[in-house]
Amino acid sequence: MSGTRHPLALLAVTALVLALPPEAGAQPRYRLTQAGFRVLYMAPVFIGVEKGFFAQEGVDFDFTELDSGALGAAAVISGNAQISDLDPLGVARLQQEGKSLVLFYNLVGRVTLDLVVRTSVAQRLGLSRDSPLPARFAALKGLTIGITRPGAPTDVFARYFLVRAGLNPDRDASLVQIGGVPALAAAFKAERIDAFLLSPPLPQTLEREGLGRIVIRNTAGDVPELANTTYVAMFTTAEYARRNGPALQAYARALRQATAWIRGNKAEALRILGEKYFKDTPAESLAVSLDATLPALSPDGRLSQASVQSYLDIFKTVGETVTASSAEGVLWTNEFAK
Repeated sequence: MSGTRHPLALLAVTALVLALPPEAGAQPRYRLTQAGFRVLYMAPVFIGVEKGFFAQEGVDFDFTELDSGALGAAAVISGNAQISDLDPLGVARLQQEGKSLVLFYNLVGRVTLDLVVRTSVAQRLGLSRDSPLPARFAALKGLTIGITRPGAPTDVFARYFLVRAGLNPDRDASLVQIGGVPALAAAFKAERIDAFLLSPPLPQTLEREGLGRIVIRNTAGDVPELANTTYVAMFTTAEYARRNGPALQAYARALRQATAWIRGNKAEALRILGEKYFKDTPAESLAVSLDATLPALSPDGRLSQASVQSYLDIFKTVGETVTASSAEGVLWTNEFAK
């Protein structure tokens, strides 16, 4: 970002990442572009830019915002970005398609998609967070659920909840592609959709405005199997990782510093995030959302076989199986998050 943010569309032309030749004795510099979704768990990235942690590590950094997290892999594979975020299942699927990608930094250690239902719909169904969890899953039957795009986490976990209730996602609910955060908010307010899953701050904002009710709060660990798992991790191509280890190590150091700074300077972090990245989010909603998000952020970026395997196991419940090993060196590495 280098002090500024890109517009919502992925830039058509992005400079190739390279280590800029330093002068004798000077700190090496690296140029990195990350493509991602503007949600609050990306706070370490945004703070890394605004507080200069990337610059201190020699990284000339740009962040290109996407309308859906599902577009990140295409950005990296095409070379328009060098880093994006994905879950272990997504990387496993792409590896099976012959795409050589690797997770290298664990950003979020639990699923943070909260399920928000329009208040009138929740009242009609007698639905609240106090309802038994199976009842909350079953309440999705017949609803119109907004997703960012097919295959994105907003789609995958809506289907997961439906299957947990013994329902058929393709028959027992309507999953409708809406688009990114602004589009989801507009569709919800216009009553075009009944519910959606998204990470903070939009669900919290709609709840505080009285328009929605969060009935499954994954940020608080409501669904036990989603509470301790590798949900969001940074990835790159295996080729880039082999050739540019120092750049990824510098990036990882900057994220760790930014995460620690947020925990110790929450008020200032809220000010920066509110002014630069979440201007449409009321200050109180942003504060509630950051409190919900912070426990999910990894302090060191390290992955583990257990956390990767637990995520893959989630999808066995819905018949989504992959043959990839969860051992280090297949889907993930800690080589750069040391």
